[in-house]
Amino acid sequence: MSASTESHKPSTRLAILEAAIQVFARLGYSGTNFREITALCGAQRSLILYHFQNKETLWQAAAEDVEKRFNAAFDSVFTEQQQASDRETARYALSCFLDALCEVPEYGQIYLREGATDSPRMEWLSRHFAPPRALRVHYRDPDIQKRLHTSVLRDILACTLVAFVTLGPLLERSRAVATGKSSAGTYEMTPAKREELLDYLLRLIF
Repeated sequence: MSASTESHKPSTRLAILEAAIQVFARLGYSGTNFREITALCGAQRSLILYHFQNKETLWQAAAEDVEKRFNAAFDSVFTEQQQASDRETARYALSCFLDALCEVPEYGQIYLREGATDSPRMEWLSRHFAPPRALRVHYRDPDIQKRLHTSVLRDILACTLVAFVTLGPLLERSRAVATGKSSAGTYEMTPAKREELLDYLLRLIF
C-alpha cells in the first residue's frame, strides 16, 4: 500500500480527529495550531487539511464527536422512568449528568474554553451541548419544572457540575492549601465527594 493510500484511510482521519479533540480541549480554539495536532498523531498540516479543510472545520468535527460521546455516556446510564418524587428525579438526572462529565472530560473542557467568548463556536455550543434526553426530564411540580428547564437555576446547576469536574485538579489543590492538608478528596472525585456535591445541588433546587 502506498503512502498516499495509507494517508487517505479512515483510520488516519480518526487519528487526526482524536488528536484534535485532545488539543482543542486542552488549549482551546485560539491556542491550538497544527503543530500540536501533528505532535500527537504524526499527520502533517497538508494531510490534516486534506481531511479537514481548515481549522474551523476541524474544530466543528471535534466538537460534534465529543457531543456524541457525551450523549452516549449520558444515555448509557439514564432511563426515562418515573422516580418516586421530584427530588429523586432531580438527583437521578444530576447524577447521570455528573457521570457523563467524568467519563468524557473533553466535554467540560471544550465548554469552558469556548463558552467564555462570543464566537460562532459558542453559538454552536449553546445549541448542541446538552443531552437531548436530559431536556425531556419531567417533574410533577410545575414550579420545579420551570425552574429546572428555563430559569437561571438550570444554568447554575450546569455550570457547577461542569466546573467542579473540569476544574477538579485546581479545586483539589486550592482546598488542600486552604485547609493545610495534603489532599482534600475533591479530585479524583471520591464516591463520598460525589454524593456530597449532589446533596448541595439538591438544596439549591428544593
